[in-house]
Amino acid sequence: MNKILIVYHSQSGVVERMAYAVKEGIEKIGNFEVVLKKAEQANQDDLKTASGIAIGTPDYFDYMAGTVKDFFDRTFYPVQSRIAGSLTANMLCVFFVSGGTGGQPAMESLKKISMAFKFKVIDYVVCGPHLSEEILERCVELGRKLAETVKNKQ
Repeated sequence: MNKILIVYHSQSGVVERMAYAVKEGIEKIGNFEVVLKKAEQANQDDLKTASGIAIGTPDYFDYMAGTVKDFFDRTFYPVQSRIAGSLTANMLCVFFVSGGTGGQPAMESLKKISMAFKFKVIDYVVCGPHLSEEILERCVELGRKLAETVKNKQ
C-alpha cells in the first residue's frame, strides 16, 4: 500500500484544517496509508517510506514556519545517498499555505527548498489568513490530485 505523508504547522488552526482537507481528498481515491503529522513530529523515516508528500505552512515573516524549516533541516542529509543520490528525487509533492499577505512568499520558500530534495511539485493552494469553503474544497482537490498522480506513477 502506498503511503502519503502530510506534514504541516498550524498555530491558528487554518493550516491544520487545510491539512485535514488534503487528507480527505487522498482518502477519496482510496488504497493509501495517510500519515498526518505536525512538522515537529515528522522524521526521516516518515519521508523515506512515503510515495508522496503534502506540506503545509503559515506564512511567517514572508517565509515558511520555523518548524517546517526544521523538518527539512532534520531530514535532508538522512535522505541522501552517495550511491543513489536523493532518495526523495521525483517524489510527488503538493503544498498548501495560508498567510496574512496571501501566503505567496512562504510558497516561494517551499519551492526553493523542494529543489534541494528534488521533489516533483505538482500543485499548490495558497490563501490569505481567512479560510473559506472554496479554499477547503481546493485542498480536497489538491489531495485527490496528489493521490491520483501517485497511483498513476506506479
